[in-house]
Amino acid sequence: MDDNNNTPTKRRNKFAGKEDISRETADSILSEQIDQLREISRTNNETTSKVRESVSILYEKRIPIDTEKFEQLNRSFINEMENKLQKVKQPSKGLKWYIVMWVITLSSAFLAGYFIHEYKDWKEKAMYWYHMYEENKPKK
Repeated sequence: MDDNNNTPTKRRNKFAGKEDISRETADSILSEQIDQLREISRTNNETTSKVRESVSILYEKRIPIDTEKFEQLNRSFINEMENKLQKVKQPSKGLKWYIVMWVITLSSAFLAGYFIHEYKDWKEKAMYWYHMYEENKPKK
């Protein structure tokens, strides 16, 4: 971009509004920061190597840990969750009673219809046989 252009640039000058800094001062500040970054990098590398050594020592020693209590807790937790899932899957007692009462009502309605039909049939047959008896009754 041209310096003659009056439009603001998207880049922000880090040292804008401050006194002019000479090139040597900026170079010394940047070299100090680079040195600090190198020191931090060395420290990170040392820490990483120590952690790797510690992990390898732990793998080599293979310290036995008693996990029986944890396994027992895990099993009991799993059993409890399975029982709760089974209870959730089963319908509630109220719903069971509602279904039972509905089935009883339905069956009693069908049985009542059947017995009413049988009663009407029996009544018709009884009336037929009564008329037959009256017709064939010996007259005195």
